[in-house]
Amino acid sequence: MGIRSPAWPVRPSCTPFPLDQAKEGVTVIVERITEEAEADRKLMEHLWQNGVRPGTTLKILEVAPWAGTITTGSDGKTIVLGLPAAGKIWVYRPK
Repeated sequence: MGIRSPAWPVRPSCTPFPLDQAKEGVTVIVERITEEAEADRKLMEHLWQNGVRPGTTLKILEVAPWAGTITTGSDGKTIVLGLPAAGKIWVYRPK
């Protein structure tokens, strides 16, 4: 099931999707981090150090499939993730 914060439940009208499917320019909220991601200690350290956890709001700054990366922004910080890692983070669009 992964990490999910009880303080940030998904509203029934919101459909979560993997972060690697987010479009440039949209804002999303982290719904959960998969168990597969939790098993990757380095990925979890990177996410934790950059404040990426359930409830975090991310602005999608750039999606670069040719480079295999997605660049997000949160609280004035730029966070770059590989698309495989981003696929392990589930997000939803706020209403």
